[in-house]
Amino acid sequence: MKLYCDIQLPASKSESNRALMIAAYGGFAPDFQDLSDSNDTLVLAEALSSLPFMSFQRGIVRRRESIKVSSSIINIADCGTAARFLTTFLACHSGRWLLTGTERMKQRPFRPLVEALRNLGASIQYAEKEGFLPLQIEGKAISGGQVRIDMSQSSQFASSLLLAAPMWAQGLEIELLGILSSLPYLNMTMSIMRHFGAEVEQKGQTIIVKPKPYQPRRFKVSSDWSAASYWYEMAALSEDCEIKLRSLSLSKGRPNLQGDAVVAEWMKSLGVNTIETEDSLILRKIPFEKRPLSFDFSAHPDLFPTMAATCAGLRLEARFSGVANLVLKESNRVEAMQSELDKIGAKFKYQSENELVLIPSSRLPFFEKPYPLRFESHGDHRIVMALAPLAEKVGSLIFDHPEVVEKSYPNFWTEASFLLF
Repeated sequence: MKLYCDIQLPASKSESNRALMIAAYGGFAPDFQDLSDSNDTLVLAEALSSLPFMSFQRGIVRRRESIKVSSSIINIADCGTAARFLTTFLACHSGRWLLTGTERMKQRPFRPLVEALRNLGASIQYAEKEGFLPLQIEGKAISGGQVRIDMSQSSQFASSLLLAAPMWAQGLEIELLGILSSLPYLNMTMSIMRHFGAEVEQKGQTIIVKPKPYQPRRFKVSSDWSAASYWYEMAALSEDCEIKLRSLSLSKGRPNLQGDAVVAEWMKSLGVNTIETEDSLILRKIPFEKRPLSFDFSAHPDLFPTMAATCAGLRLEARFSGVANLVLKESNRVEAMQSELDKIGAKFKYQSENELVLIPSSRLPFFEKPYPLRFESHGDHRIVMALAPLAEKVGSLIFDHPEVVEKSYPNFWTEASFLLF
C-alpha cells in the first residue's frame, strides 16, 4: 500500500490531564490551547467540575456518560491517570469520597500511593480489596513533609503527589524507590509544574517541591506522540509513503515533554525517516537492514503494542525488555498482543518476566473482505490502534470494539479509514 496522508494528531492527554490538575489545585480557570478531547481528559475534567467546591471547569465540559457522581461517589471508569491524580486531590480537600471505577480499574495497583498519602496524614481506606479501588477517602488538609514512594509499578503515584505539593504548607520532599518506571512521564509532570510557577528540584532520586502556589499562565498542549506512533507504524508497513504529521516537532520551539518521541529514532531502524519542517514532521520510507532488533520499554510502555505489531508485520525478530509492568495497563498488554499476533503466526518467547522475544511468521496470511481477520480489542485503545495498521500486510480486518480508541484518539478511524477495507 502507498500512503499519502496529511494528519492532525490529537492533543496529548498526558499533558492535558496534568495541566487540568494544576488549574484545579491553583484555583484558577484553565487557559489552555488545544486541550485533548480524549475520553480520559473529558472524564477527569467532568470529575473535577462535579465536586461541590469546584466551579472553574464548568462550561468547558459537555459530556461523559462514563463518569457518574452521586453525592460523594465518583466513578472514574477506566481512566487510570485520572484515578491516581484524583486520589491525592480528594485526600487533601474536605469531604467524604468513594473513588471507584471499572472492574479492570479495580485490578490496577494503588497501594504505593495510598501508603504515601497515609504517611502524610491522609485518611484513606480500601472499600473492597486491599491495595485496589474502590477507595474510601475522608478529605482534610495535608501540610506536606517528607515521604518515600515505590515507582516500580507506575510513575503516576509520584506525579500525583508532586502535583499537589506546591499547595501544601511544608511543600514536599519525595524519595523515589524501586525501578524508576516510565520516568519521562515524571519529568513531564515536573516541567509542566515549573511552567505554572512551581519550584521543583531533583537531586538524584529525591525531588523537592517548595510551598509556592501555582500561578495562572497560558499553556499550549502539544500533539500526542503516542498517537503519532501508529502513523510511524503505517509508514513502516507501507510500500511507499509521505505522511505529514501536523503540529509535531522533534527539536524546534519548547523542549519536547513526551518520552514517546523516541519512536522516531526506533522506527528509523524499521525503514522510516523523519523530516522536520517548520510546523510538521514528514515520514518517508528509506532502505533498512532486516536484522534482529532490541527495544526497552521501561520508560516507554505505551509503545510496546506499536513496536510488536510493526515487527510482526515486517516479519522481523525482536527482543523486548522492560515489559513486566505491561500486565498493569488497560489490559495485560503482553497477553493481549500475544493472543492477537498469534492469528498472523507471530509468537512471543519469554526470556524472563521482564523480557521476551518476538518470533515472526515465515509467511503472513492474507484475508479477503468477505472473510476478514477478527481482532479482539481486550478493552484497550492501544491494542486496537497498534493492530489496525496490519491491514496493510494481511488484508481485511475487523475489531470487536473499535470504539475503544476514543479513550485517547477519538478521530483515529476517521483519519485511518483506509485501513478498514
